[in-house]
Amino acid sequence: MSAESRTTSGSIATAVAWWWTDAWLLVVRNVRTTLRTPDTIFAMTAMPVLFYVFFGFVLGGTMNIPGEDYTQYLFPGLLVATITFSTVPAVIGAVSADLRNGIMDRFRALPMSRSAVLVGRTAADSVRNLIGIVVLVILGLFTGVDLSTGPGYLLAGLGLLLLYGFAIAWIAAFIAIAMRGAETAQMIGTAVAGPVGFVSSLYANPAAMPAWLGAFAEYNPASHTGNTLRDWLDGTPAGSTLWLAVAWLAGIVLVLGFLAVHQFQRTAVQFTR
Repeated sequence: MSAESRTTSGSIATAVAWWWTDAWLLVVRNVRTTLRTPDTIFAMTAMPVLFYVFFGFVLGGTMNIPGEDYTQYLFPGLLVATITFSTVPAVIGAVSADLRNGIMDRFRALPMSRSAVLVGRTAADSVRNLIGIVVLVILGLFTGVDLSTGPGYLLAGLGLLLLYGFAIAWIAAFIAIAMRGAETAQMIGTAVAGPVGFVSSLYANPAAMPAWLGAFAEYNPASHTGNTLRDWLDGTPAGSTLWLAVAWLAGIVLVLGFLAVHQFQRTAVQFTR
């Protein structure tokens, strides 16, 4: 049965069920691949530690946030930054490798949805971000970060971080598919992740930046995500900051998801010629 015949021979519910099954199987496959790759686990563990030491202890003594402890201010930002800088290179590397080692051709030979292939990839990378989140939470607890906010805020924060990682994974997947070379894709990915991760409110108040730079930092989706987490860790509602963060992330998933799947179909055709 081909992927097309699945959607034409059955009901919409049947097609959705097949699509969900395809995506879920690929999520499991990609998570298992990650767990069997020790160097990937090491990188996902070492990066949050390095970020915490560098920004928290090397630069932290020079930072001043009026009325707030800098470690408490920094912690939500590091959660977002770690996801940004670990997801982009990992997704670009994995998608580029899959496109060139023949695994995509094998998937095309199977009766599975094309979009499910990419959803399985990006969703698995979102799940993988749990490693970095757990490492940072442990570091935070050992260094006195106050995580005593209610369980509702903690669970909501985890959900927002996973959504953020999902959105960033779609940006990286689109870059990997659109660029013809893996090295070029990595360079473009670094050029995108840098401003998103650094020119933001994750480490400093945008009001202290030059006006033109502060405006970019203010509207950066990473800033809205970090600010929402900061409010929740303080035990206060995030208000409009939450909706701006969700709007940004949902928009990225919808737009970049559509573009990535469209480009993936074209690229896959080119690879089979």
